[in-house]
Amino acid sequence: MKSTIRNRAAALGIATVAGLSGVGLATGPAMAADASLADSSSQSAASDVGSQSIYYPIEAGKYADELVIAWGQDSTDRVEAFATDEVAEKLADHGDEHGSHWRNSGAEGAAGTTYITYRNTETGEKMTLGVSNQAIGDQDEWGAAPHAVYRVDFDG
Repeated sequence: MKSTIRNRAAALGIATVAGLSGVGLATGPAMAADASLADSSSQSAASDVGSQSIYYPIEAGKYADELVIAWGQDSTDRVEAFATDEVAEKLADHGDEHGSHWRNSGAEGAAGTTYITYRNTETGEKMTLGVSNQAIGDQDEWGAAPHAVYRVDFDG
């Protein structure tokens, strides 16, 4: 009888430890990052996850909007994901001082490109982005269609 009680107590103890460690594994890093208890390597790993997950819309207007939002938030990685190198460079050269004040004012299509026009509510400036319809239509198995914005023009 004593050995049965000991075996059951041991099994219960092992199950408790395993259960607690399982909870720690399932929620530990996220909780630690929030509580600033994780070391820098786990914090950088957690931040890398967010930057690797980019939503690429399949509609040209929404795709361009995502680029403009990223630019307005000074998110260089996201800008470079949505735009070609040339467009990303032009946006960086232009600066984003009034980046959060761009409003979509219309779109028109021609020869496989959708041109999305934006007006800056602070400066009155106009910006037109050219989005390749083929690029956003050719998403890979992960839903990724990077660099579809291949043209930017500023006026005013």
